[in-house]
Amino acid sequence: MIGVRAVLFDAGATLVHPEPAVEVVYGRELARDGATFTEEALSRALTRAWEDVHREEKEDRYGGVRGEEGFWRAFLARVRWELDGEPVSPSAFDRLAAHFRDPASWSVYDDVFETLGALAAGGWRLGIVSNWDSALPSLLEGLGIAAQFSVVAVSAIEQTGKPAPEIFRRACARLGVAPHEALHVGDSLREDYEGARGAGLQALLLDRLGRAGPGVDAIRTLREVLSRLSS
Repeated sequence: MIGVRAVLFDAGATLVHPEPAVEVVYGRELARDGATFTEEALSRALTRAWEDVHREEKEDRYGGVRGEEGFWRAFLARVRWELDGEPVSPSAFDRLAAHFRDPASWSVYDDVFETLGALAAGGWRLGIVSNWDSALPSLLEGLGIAAQFSVVAVSAIEQTGKPAPEIFRRACARLGVAPHEALHVGDSLREDYEGARGAGLQALLLDRLGRAGPGVDAIRTLREVLSRLSS
């Protein structure tokens, strides 16, 4: 890859992942809240609710800093409605919100620290561009990876998100590089790969399961980033 001076990363499913899985946590707390469901029904409800709230949102992902609680309440209400049509109790919402803001509920992929260290040693500037709520910076701090990044651009704080080009361009400007001098790496074909390229950046799709279609420039592990930059 030619002329890359900075490397940007997505956060969720690229650098970090929930532990235990999202389905396990929602299932536990919704059952505690009185809902009855099968694993298949919960999986369908989570998918449909996520699609619905994102279909209705604008570029300010998660409602911006002031509106993100409303975003998550709407999402959770839709999940519960899909399951049994009942409301979600305030205590269930509070438990879920606290869980996902706790760094102990997340894990860093085992290829992250090695990759970031090698890139920093090689002189590349590092940043994050993520569709997340405003808790991401403190979450990264708690997981011990925040210091690796000069820039963390979060959709709820920026009030614009991927795949729109603005959040990518802001991150590049703060890193002091032109868009074509930056490489973005993430797991979403639309938001990360196509979004970054649409903003003028170079891009790699992180495809840990090997499901990328033809014509997509994909890698299976973050360890491949350095070799791709050096080729």
